Amino acid sequence: MTSPRPAGRAPRIRRLDPTLIDQIAAGEVVERPASVVKELVENALDAGASRVRVELRDGGIGFIAVTDDGSGMTPEEACLALERHATSKLAETEDLQRIGTFGFRGEALPAIASVSRLRLRTRTADAEQGLEIRVEAGKVVEQREASGPPGTRIEVADLFAAIPARRKFLKTPGTEWGHAADWLARAALALPGVHFDVRRDGRDAIAWPAVDDPLERIAAVLSEREAAALVPVERREGDAEVWGFASRPDYHRGTATGLYLFVNGRPVRDRLLRHAVVDVYRDLLPRGRFPTAVLHVEVPPDAVDVNVHPAKWEVRFADPRALHRLVAHALRGAIESRGWLRGAEAATPGALPAANAPHASFPARPAGPSDRAAEPGPGDWLFARRSPQPEGDAARQGAEPVDAPIRFSDLTLVGQILATYLVVESKDALLLVDQHAAHERVLYERLRAAWLERGVERQALLVPATVELEPAAVAALCQHADAALRLGFELEAFGEGAVVVRALPALLAGRSPAVLVRGLADELRDADAEGLRAEPGARTLPEADRALATLACHSARRAGEPLVEQEQRALLDSLDTIPWAPTCPHGRPVAVPFERAEIERRFGRR
Repeated sequence: MTSPRPAGRAPRIRRLDPTLIDQIAAGEVVERPASVVKELVENALDAGASRVRVELRDGGIGFIAVTDDGSGMTPEEACLALERHATSKLAETEDLQRIGTFGFRGEALPAIASVSRLRLRTRTADAEQGLEIRVEAGKVVEQREASGPPGTRIEVADLFAAIPARRKFLKTPGTEWGHAADWLARAALALPGVHFDVRRDGRDAIAWPAVDDPLERIAAVLSEREAAALVPVERREGDAEVWGFASRPDYHRGTATGLYLFVNGRPVRDRLLRHAVVDVYRDLLPRGRFPTAVLHVEVPPDAVDVNVHPAKWEVRFADPRALHRLVAHALRGAIESRGWLRGAEAATPGALPAANAPHASFPARPAGPSDRAAEPGPGDWLFARRSPQPEGDAARQGAEPVDAPIRFSDLTLVGQILATYLVVESKDALLLVDQHAAHERVLYERLRAAWLERGVERQALLVPATVELEPAAVAALCQHADAALRLGFELEAFGEGAVVVRALPALLAGRSPAVLVRGLADELRDADAEGLRAEPGARTLPEADRALATLACHSARRAGEPLVEQEQRALLDSLDTIPWAPTCPHGRPVAVPFERAEIERRFGRR
C-alpha cells in the first residue's frame, strides 16, 4: 500500500489563500442554483421585504436575480456584506443562542461571489442614490453610484463557470429549476404575507400574491384540490406551539414530498418532526403511503439551535422528545376530533391469532419483482414459496405462474365482507383476500409486463385534462417526459403550475387523470431526490417499478367498495394470470389464511 504523501519532511502549515477559503465556504453553502436562490431570498426576507422577485435562466445555472423592496443597504454596509463573516444579524455572543433571522453567518454573499459573477445594487429609502458593486470570482471589479428603487437587487451569473469540477455535478436546467421551485414553494408557504413573483427563462412563471389566510397560500402553491383535503392542526404546550394543516387519512401520496415543515418560520428538513408526522399516520394509511402536511412549530429562540448545518436545513431542539410528542398529539387530536380514528381504534391487537398476522414478515418499502421474495411468516402456509422466473417472460400477462402455491379460481367463493375482503374456502382453511392489494398486484404485473415488452400502450382522452400541480412536480414531469411517455402518459406543461394530459395508460382507462398524474409526479420527484437516473438506451428506468406500483395503487379497487359476485370472481381469476407474489407492490399482504385447525381450536373443538 502506497503512502498518501512522499516520505520525508512533513508539509508546512500555511494560511490558505482568501479566494480558496471562499471557495471552500461556497462548497458548504452553495450546492446548486437552488442554494443561491435560498440564500438570496432569505437575505431579502431578513431585510423586511414584502415583495420578492426571482428570475432564473437555464435553471439558475446561467443567471439568477433576486429583487426585494426591503430596507436596502448604505454604501458602507454593502461593501461589508461582501466580506466574510460580516453580518447585521448578530451583535454579541449571546445572540447565537437566540437566532430569529434566516441568515446569520455572513458567509452567503462572499461565498456565492467567489464562484460566479455577481452584481449588487442597493439603496435605502432615505438616500438619493444607491450603490452598485460588481464582483468576479471573489474580486471587486467595479463600484459606482446607481439609481433605483429602495431595496436590493442581486444578480448571479455563470455559477461555477470557473470551477469545472463543481459545474459538471449540476444536473440539467429542468432538474435545477425543479429544486429551485421546490424551495421557493417552501418559502412561500412559510410566509403567506409576502408577495412572490418568479420568472423563468424570460417569461412569467409563478405569482403568489400576499394573503392573510395560510390556507389560501397553500391552495395557490400546492393546488386547490390539495388544500381541500387538509384539516387544521393546532396545539400549544407550555412555550411551544404547533399549527398548520394535515391531510385526511383518505388522501395520501406515494412519497414524502408533501411534507412541508417549518420551525419559527424557517423551512427545515428535520428528521424528528418528519418521524412524528409519519408515525401518527402509520396505522391510518396503506403501507408505503404518506400524508400531506404544512406544519409550523413555534418555540422560544433559545430552545432550538439552527447553527448545526451549513445550509441551515437542519435544527436541534433543546427537548426533542417534548417536540416529537407535541407534534404527534396535535396531529392525532386533529384527526381524532373529526372521527377518523374511531374505526382504527376499534381493532385491538388481540383480535386475531398472532400466527395469522403476517404483516411484520413483509418489507416496509415497495417490493417489486427486482427485490428478493419476502420471507414467510410463521403461519403463512400460503406464502411459503415463490420460484424465480425469467425477466420479462415471467411478467407477461397470461403467462402460467411457475410453482404457484395455490389457484384462486379453484377455491370456493363465499362472498365479500366489510366491503373490503373476499372470503374464499379451501378444503382445510378460510382465506381473506384484500381486494385492493390483490387488484393492485394484478394491475402492477400487467403494467410491468407491457412496459418490459413494448412500453405501456396509451389511450387518448376524448377531452384533454388539465391537472394542477406544484411547480417542482411540473418540472419533474417535463424533465422525465420520455419516461412518462413509455409509462403510457402523454403530457405537456401548461404554464408552471399545471400539465395537460392527452393520453393515459390503456390498462388504466377510466381512472382519474389527476390522481394518476400526481402519483407519477411524486415518484419522479422522489427519484430525482435520491439521485436515480436512467441509463441511455436502457429498457427500464430505476424508478419505473416504483412508478408502476404507484399507478397500480391509484387505479385498484379501493377498500370500502362493494363488488358484485361477478367482479369478485373476476378478481380471484386474475390472480391466477400473473406471477405469484404474497404482497402488493407496496408490501401489504394480498391474502391472510385462517387454518381449519386454528378455527376449531378457537371454538373449543380441539
